[in-house]
Amino acid sequence: MYELLGIEVDLGACTTVGSLQLFPLMTTTTTSPPYLTGPEASAAGLLLVTELDPPQVPFVAVANLADVPILLVEGELLVGGDQDRTMNVTVLAPPGETTVVPVSCVEAGRWGARRPMASTGRHAPGSLRAKKTRSQGIRSGTPHDRLSDQAEVWESVERVSRNRSVESETAALEDVNRDADGRIGDELARITPRNGQTGVIFLLGDEVVGMDLFDRPETLQQYLRGIVAGHALDAVDATAAVDPARAIAEFLARVDAADREGGAAVGLGEEIVFRGGVSGVGLTYGGTLVHVAAFPAG
Repeated sequence: MYELLGIEVDLGACTTVGSLQLFPLMTTTTTSPPYLTGPEASAAGLLLVTELDPPQVPFVAVANLADVPILLVEGELLVGGDQDRTMNVTVLAPPGETTVVPVSCVEAGRWGARRPMASTGRHAPGSLRAKKTRSQGIRSGTPHDRLSDQAEVWESVERVSRNRSVESETAALEDVNRDADGRIGDELARITPRNGQTGVIFLLGDEVVGMDLFDRPETLQQYLRGIVAGHALDAVDATAAVDPARAIAEFLARVDAADREGGAAVGLGEEIVFRGGVSGVGLTYGGTLVHVAAFPAG
């Protein structure tokens, strides 16, 4: 049992996808306000993601057509528009409103040939998410505070494409994801949440490379395979951890002890930014921790 941000967390048995090790995180289910996840809302036609007018690389507009908030998660991929993007922070979009959200481009070679944009349930690689999160500045209350180092993001896409021997005409991360579906699709299909699982923590070799924790199992279920697939893109010739329990305990302790900066989130709720021993972002709403993503400090 671990103590994390005032929550008791249990660790489940290891599962592997290639050389990636993943451990379930189980918590007591909390009572949180109702919301839809991005994939659920997209499937129901209740989420409309569009370019601004005029379009801007680091922002898109999210129209919530539902009568409850819609959750879009840090690292979640929004495919289409003038170019594919990934969420910079976790956003709970208010019902019946349009929210401008900060994003990073993951398709450097296309600007135009506009297509419908939607949440896919996929996530960016953990290494890209970590760099993107570390590069964001001090918050002062506007989406402009949450801009990443776009050059670093493009370099991360190029690196994972090279490591996976994928050529893309538009340098699109989505092309790497499609290739990975063919290579590890069967392994990913076997990934299912355990009873009570609300989070997952990842190791490559002896290093914890990332963690996602949600408020309830139903949310994790929508994102688990996509988050795992993203981390799996980084898993090239890693060896199994000698003492994963120790590595996990040390990482969770760093998350719990990290400096935390709070303030109004984009959309609903309060944002948490983690600095110091780790880098990360989180979102609370109605007194409940809805999501936290944490990575090594680098």
